[in-house]
Amino acid sequence: MADIRNNSTDDLQKKLASVAQTTKQKIHQDPTTAQTLGDTPAIQDEVVDVEKELLNEIINRLNQDKMSPEDAQKIAKEFLALLPIHDQKDLLAKLYQLSKSNQGMQNIYLKYAQPYEENERQRKLALMSQHLHVGNIEEALSVAKGGTQNA
Repeated sequence: MADIRNNSTDDLQKKLASVAQTTKQKIHQDPTTAQTLGDTPAIQDEVVDVEKELLNEIINRLNQDKMSPEDAQKIAKEFLALLPIHDQKDLLAKLYQLSKSNQGMQNIYLKYAQPYEENERQRKLALMSQHLHVGNIEEALSVAKGGTQNA
């Protein structure tokens, strides 16, 4: 039984990935539709990826009887109400809100938040290093405290 479910899960993930790829191709051909998802092509692609993850999570939770069809529809509507997405920070803020009201969606938020936070940490470290190399200690400290000064 577990093998059947694993095969079904693998097939579902392959189908979702294929649909997501087709969707990305189509939205890039239709700027009006693309703008309903996000402001830039990169964000539009990421929104499609989030939709794929969300759909996969909903289907898995429905199959495991951890979610009712009504709850699945509610979550899908809540996500669609968050569109369009303006940038990575906006996406994470909206996913965070969705995950607060829908426990099963926390993994999706974490999947996208962790790389973003790591990139921000690396960006700040590089900026602090640039400031230190030219002797701008105050600017480096400001960045360390959460400032955004450029080198």
